[in-house]
Amino acid sequence: MTKPTQPEAIIPRDDFYNKIGKDYENAFSHDPGLRKIVERFLGLCPVTARILDCGCGTGKPVSYMVAETGRPLHGIDFSQTMIQLSRQQVPQGNFEHCSMLDYSPPSPEYFGGIIAMLSLFELPRSQLELMAGNFFKWIQPGGYLLIGTFGAEDCGTQPELYHSDGQCASGIVFTFMAQKVSITVFTKSGWNKLLEGAGFEIIHTEMDRFSPSAEAVCDEEPHYYVIARKPL
Repeated sequence: MTKPTQPEAIIPRDDFYNKIGKDYENAFSHDPGLRKIVERFLGLCPVTARILDCGCGTGKPVSYMVAETGRPLHGIDFSQTMIQLSRQQVPQGNFEHCSMLDYSPPSPEYFGGIIAMLSLFELPRSQLELMAGNFFKWIQPGGYLLIGTFGAEDCGTQPELYHSDGQCASGIVFTFMAQKVSITVFTKSGWNKLLEGAGFEIIHTEMDRFSPSAEAVCDEEPHYYVIARKPL
């Protein structure tokens, strides 16, 4: 008997996120560790700070939490469906259908804070390095960056997937919303070095494992959070 073929892992693009829409929010918006780290980040940012939600998804919970504080909020996402949901659910915010790679703020050092919450997995290493530099350019001196990601060493990563310097791995496969997906992530120390190399100071790091709802058909996620500051 011929064995059934296993579905090939994909790198999620805008069409994938357009399809999952609200189901994504239902699976992930209840994450208590995520809410806790966003609260910690907002506690560091001035009440007047402009905040960029980079990869805002449906707007919940991150954009919603920012907007509830009264801070000016701008969200970007490459999925048109996600942007439509954000506009419906967070009417206080301003949302733009745009890839983070193509985005440019109105002026340099425009934001007091930037959040990239679980939105960097689709990028190869060269583009992750590019975005670290962009975040630094977009944040005001004294402003803060929060990223939510995974550490490569926490994903059961096979040795051959690591890059030659051991700081990053590509082609890691896990199940996300019933789909095998392929991601690129740094190790925890690699993320720290990436941000420090861009000019940031690491303020806080935190690990938290999250299990999405069973209906979502997702692997447990080893979340790694980093809060970094742009020096004055």
